[in-house]
Formats: sequence, structure tokens, C-alpha cells
Amino acid sequence: MKSEKKITASSRYKILGTYEGETLDTNITNKNGLDITREVMETVFSSEDYRQGIENGWFIGFLGHPEDPNCMEFEHGCIVMTDGYIDNNGKVYGKFNLIDTPVGQIVKKFQDAGVIFGISIRGAGDIVNNSVQPDTFVFRGFDLVSFPAYPESIPKFTAIVASTSLEDQKKYQSVCTAVNENLKNITSCSTIDILKSQFAPQSEEYKSLENQRQKILSGKTFNIDKEKVEAMTELYLKASAEADKYAKQIEQLKHKNAITISACNRKVAALKRITDSQIGGISRSLDSVTASCDTLREKNKKLTERLNGAQKTNLLYKKKIESGIDEIKDRETIIAGLQKELHETVTASSKMKSRSSDLGDENKRLRSEMRIYKNALRSFQTAYAGIYASALGINSESISFGDSTSVSELQNMISSAANTINLPSTVTVEPMDIDGEYNDLITL
Repeated sequence: MKSEKKITASSRYKILGTYEGETLDTNITNKNGLDITREVMETVFSSEDYRQGIENGWFIGFLGHPEDPNCMEFEHGCIVMTDGYIDNNGKVYGKFNLIDTPVGQIVKKFQDAGVIFGISIRGAGDIVNNSVQPDTFVFRGFDLVSFPAYPESIPKFTAIVASTSLEDQKKYQSVCTAVNENLKNITSCSTIDILKSQFAPQSEEYKSLENQRQKILSGKTFNIDKEKVEAMTELYLKASAEADKYAKQIEQLKHKNAITISACNRKVAALKRITDSQIGGISRSLDSVTASCDTLREKNKKLTERLNGAQKTNLLYKKKIESGIDEIKDRETIIAGLQKELHETVTASSKMKSRSSDLGDENKRLRSEMRIYKNALRSFQTAYAGIYASALGINSESISFGDSTSVSELQNMISSAANTINLPSTVTVEPMDIDGEYNDLITL
């Protein structure tokens, strides 16, 4: 089943023949491994670019795909798309004119030789998972190929009468001239139907015959005189023109409506995909956030416990620090006292060193005097011993004494020496006080 609106191109060029048939199947993956979905083709057929391209004959096809999908080297073109639609089963059909170009003549020769060409879509767009994205696909028409991407994409070729023979072309042109000159005098619909079968539907002659047929049919419904017929015909033509005008406006509105509906459907589908994706993402994000919150709560609980423990520890440390501060203050007081004592000790030490120096000098003086006294004592002891020994009649040289020998010891030594020679030892010696310090000195 075809879509309601069909757009066809006017015949502005010489046609060698027509192609018509299946061009694409949206239900299968083509031999190139791509999926061109129904949505892609519906988007194409509902677009304003497609409508204008069909009306202006912009979808020019080549023999084989050009390297650039947007190829503009139309001197190498051979076919022009005139119609296209998608049926309820998802298959795409199209109509094409084979044009009288050098490549078109070559294609016609191949067709006459029995070659059967396939047809393949040309365009460009984003591909995701081997599927063409509808919103990005740019349609550029169809090309004739030897090995089509879809197995059933082999349209039927119909040659146009007198399309190649120069002599037949001249005859054809004379027939067209005769039809155009005598068309107003033809009043039989049967005759017009026979003549129409000899022309291509895209030709101007075919359209002129169809217009005449419509006039004949409209004229048979009235049985009035010629003037009234002409007046009614004029009114009919004006009404028909108005009707055509409104019909075109209706078609344009329908086309715009279809475009709007298609665009809305695409936007709704896109929004649904985006919404589903966002809802799924939000749900996943919410789950992730919930899990993160649980993790953060657990971490917060542990951190709170650690903080409480740290606060308790900090309180203990604070008390210890305060106690330490008090202890430091006490120690500073002690240190201050010790520093004061140290200062006094240093002062006393300095004084002691000064006094010690004075005592050293005094000690040297006393030692010097003691040496003098010892020498004097030695002399006195020697004299004493000599005198005492002489009084007893003994030799004083036999008596040995030193500086430390006391008077009593010396007396004992002399008495012992006297006894050995049987001398009386009645002589008494009194100690002599010299300046009250040396009691060891004696007098006879």
C-alpha cells in the first residue's frame, strides 16, 4: 500500500526508459552489514528536502556509487528519481527515469543486450551498532549497480518508444506534433486511451491527452448549447484552478502536518530514549548516592567516635598541660631561687678565691718563718745536745736526732747514752719558753 501523497518530477529532459520496483527492505540487514530501518526511510520521505528534490529532479543517480556521497559531477549521471514510498511491510519502492546522457546511452545499450541492473541507496549518516541513525541520515538518491545490497532491489526497466533510433525519434516527434495540433478535435475517450498507451506517463503528451480526456468527460454531463458549454467550461476551469490551488494548499498542509507529526514522533522517541536513559541514570545515580551516603554515614560514625576519643584525650592532655604549666611555674620559682643562690655562691666563691689568695700569701709567709724557726730550733737542739752531752761527759755526735725530735726524746737519748757509761744522770733540764710557741727548747 502506497502512502497518500506521491510526488513526481516533470519531464524536462529526454527519457530513454523507466525503472520501477523495490529498492530497499527495512526489515533485513543488507549485504554491507548495515540496518537501514523504517524510521530512517519515513524520515526521508516526510522531509521537505525530499519533496523539493523530487519536484526539481535533484536526486540524480550514477552508474555505480561515486566515492563521494555528495558527488555533483552530474555529467556522469544516468537516472533521475521521480517517486518513492514505503509500504506496510517495510519495503521501499521507487520510480526512475533513464536520461539521455552518455552514461544513460551506455546503460540503455546494456539493457538492450540483456543486462539487468540492480539499484542501491546513496547517502551518509552516523552509524551506531551497524544501524543508521535517522536524525543524521542525508539522502542523496539511488544509483544503478551490478550487485545490489538487497537481494530484491532489481527494478523493472521499460524502454520508451523511439528512444534510441534516430529515424524512430523523428517519427515520434512527428506523432507528438500531430497529437498536439489535433488534440482539441479529439472527443473520444477511447481514442485518447489508445493514444495515452503510446506515451510515457512522465511526458507532456501524456498529460495533454489526460487533460483532454477530463474535458471530454466533464462535457458529456451537460446537454446544452456550445456557448453555455464554453461558459460552463470556463467556470469549470476557474473552479478547477481554484480547486487545484486549494488541493495544493491541502497537500502542502498535509505534507507539513506529516513532517510535523514525523518530527514530533522523532522528538517524542528521542525524548523517551533520553528520559529512559536519564531515569535509568538517575536511578543508578540514586542507588550510587544512597550507597555513598551509607558509606559516608558509617565513616562519619567512625570519625565521630574518633573525635570523641580525641576530645577525651585532648582533655587529658589539657589537664596534663595545665599541671605541667603549674609545675613549670614552680620549677621556674625554684630555678629563680637557685639562680639567686648560684649568684650568691659565685659571689662567695669569688670572695673565697680572693681570701684563698690572701691565705696563700699568708701561708707562704708562715712557711718561710717556719723554715727560719726550724733552722733556729735545729741549731738550738744541736747546741742543747752538745751542752747536755758535755755536762754528762758523753760525745754528742753519737746521738742522732732530727727536726721532729722532741725535747723529752732528746733527753731520753742522752740519758740512755749516759747510763751506758755509768754516769749519774741527776742533771735536770727545764724546758724554755720562747715566745710561748716552742716548748721543745731547753735551758741548762
